[in-house]
Amino acid sequence: MTRSTNRETDRGQAYTLEGFVGAVIVLTAVLFALQSVVITPTTGGSVDRTVQAQLEQEAQDALVVAESEGALSHLVRNWNESEGEYHNPMERPSGLGNYTTEQLNESNVVGSASTFGEILEKRFEESGRSYNVEVVYRDGDHGENSSSFYMVYQGQPSPNAFSAGHMVTLYENQRLTAPDSEDQSLGDADDYPIPPINENADGNLYNVVEVRLTVW
Repeated sequence: MTRSTNRETDRGQAYTLEGFVGAVIVLTAVLFALQSVVITPTTGGSVDRTVQAQLEQEAQDALVVAESEGALSHLVRNWNESEGEYHNPMERPSGLGNYTTEQLNESNVVGSASTFGEILEKRFEESGRSYNVEVVYRDGDHGENSSSFYMVYQGQPSPNAFSAGHMVTLYENQRLTAPDSEDQSLGDADDYPIPPINENADGNLYNVVEVRLTVW
């Protein structure tokens, strides 16, 4: 009887140890799997079509709301004529005006319409996404070509990036918005980087630009 009892005790301990080791293995595998499937918004993973469509709509809404308050036009015209550069941008050799999110929120950049910078910060930057803001304008006497420069440049977009754009019409009698240049109109500005569509054309139209927001 003693041998049988000892065998049963040893067998029970073995089962208990085997179960404990198995539980540890399963728990370790689960923890490893949870850490492995975390995908940040800026990784190269595919994006659900529904989520991407929602983000595209939010990007478009950001541009529409900003322009409804005059922010996009104000930003494009924030040129300092005396210094020949955009007012207080972060220096970047390959761009005319690379603003940070904080600068976009400042009143001296977007005037009374700081909505654009606030939306970009709260909806995209705080969620870990990057974005570029590009100004595309018509070039040549009759606007047959197009050129562009960045107002905000945060890097090369990923393959899953999406873009939204909003057209802004500029008029010759509109004023520059940078401090110390507010008495200068677009039609009289000498070094403004966006040229008139046709210098010999009659009328008040200066140019039509697209403010393009790319998010990834």
